[in-house]
Amino acid sequence: MGVDVASPVSAEPQTPCPAPHEREDEPEAETGFRFPVSCCSVYRRRVTFAARLAASVLALAAAACTTVDPGPNFVVPDEQFDADFFFCRVEPELLIAKKCGPGEGGDNNNCHFNSSAVSGMALAPHPTIDCTDGHPTNRAQIGAGSAAQGNLQAASLVMSRDYTTAPIYLRPTGANHPRTIFPKEDPVVDVIRQWAQK
Repeated sequence: MGVDVASPVSAEPQTPCPAPHEREDEPEAETGFRFPVSCCSVYRRRVTFAARLAASVLALAAAACTTVDPGPNFVVPDEQFDADFFFCRVEPELLIAKKCGPGEGGDNNNCHFNSSAVSGMALAPHPTIDCTDGHPTNRAQIGAGSAAQGNLQAASLVMSRDYTTAPIYLRPTGANHPRTIFPKEDPVVDVIRQWAQK
């Protein structure tokens, strides 16, 4: 059986509260907060305590809020995809074989090697990555700051775990792209699907 904190506890039967003009000054007890102990102030005690508690919580919440400036070039890819699979399968079978970088003769160098001509996935040319059993054999070719590493980052930003919604699949198959690069039934789509799962 619980005790109502806001109700005064006494062994004497409680009498109805007098009208405001009939009240006498009553002594007040100190309990951390200043609460009157008369039966007439039960409602006021509850409101006063609730108001003070709410004000305290709001003050603490306001003090805890901060803003962090991530900087001018802040980009976090949603997902991390298998880098070795990219270097050994995606880049050679999609980006190089489908000429995503240089484009075709009639594209006038307006493809992904020309970063000022594209709005996304700017690529850089580099020598083919040597791979054995699906893994690069020379890690110096794919080190930090390399063109291959930049291409991985650019391609990862347009990739998704649901490859059918990823721009790296949608755009070259004809959605919001200057021309269709390959049909949705092309075998390279399976490479994109596999990369989405890695």
